[in-house]
Amino acid sequence: MIFERKCEKTLVLAVIVSLGILFSGVINAAQAADVVGVVDVLKAFRQTDLGKSIQSHLKEFQKKKAEGIQSERQELQAEQKRIEQQVGVISKDALKAKELSFQQKVQDYRKKLQKIQTEVASENAVEIRKFLDALSHATVSVGKKYGFQVVLAQHPIRIPMGPQPPAFSSSRILYMNPKADLTESVIQYINKNNPVGNGQ
Repeated sequence: MIFERKCEKTLVLAVIVSLGILFSGVINAAQAADVVGVVDVLKAFRQTDLGKSIQSHLKEFQKKKAEGIQSERQELQAEQKRIEQQVGVISKDALKAKELSFQQKVQDYRKKLQKIQTEVASENAVEIRKFLDALSHATVSVGKKYGFQVVLAQHPIRIPMGPQPPAFSSSRILYMNPKADLTESVIQYINKNNPVGNGQ
């Protein structure tokens, strides 16, 4: 059904080829559990009080929006059947007039439907972002408390947003100690070992 909120379950496979390289050669396999943490985002969303409250709110919001247009859709379906039954019964001009009127009603219905889809999508985005903000703050706090360098997201939340706004999903890296960021060192290494000539 078009009003149903779908939440994809995407399994994140974190492949760490060499922890020794990633963390400057200091960490061995026995220490890996103290360096990389994992949070099941979908489980947290389903089981926390905040997540449950958001799910309940979105379900009720979606239900009300669907009810508001359900009767109009049923009336259009009934009118379409009536027009089909009048083929060959009334004049062609009268039938054409009814069909044109029906087409206009269908166009109006589609505009209302798109508006509702956008409203539902926007509400989903606002509410889920509330949870993701809370999740981010909690992960940073817990990650620092227990000394994790990186915390990865398992089963990040993905939200099909409809026409607008664009779809988004929770980050796969929920927390990272700045000291674990090797970007600048990698940039320097690439520049040093891959010189670009003047002709390139």
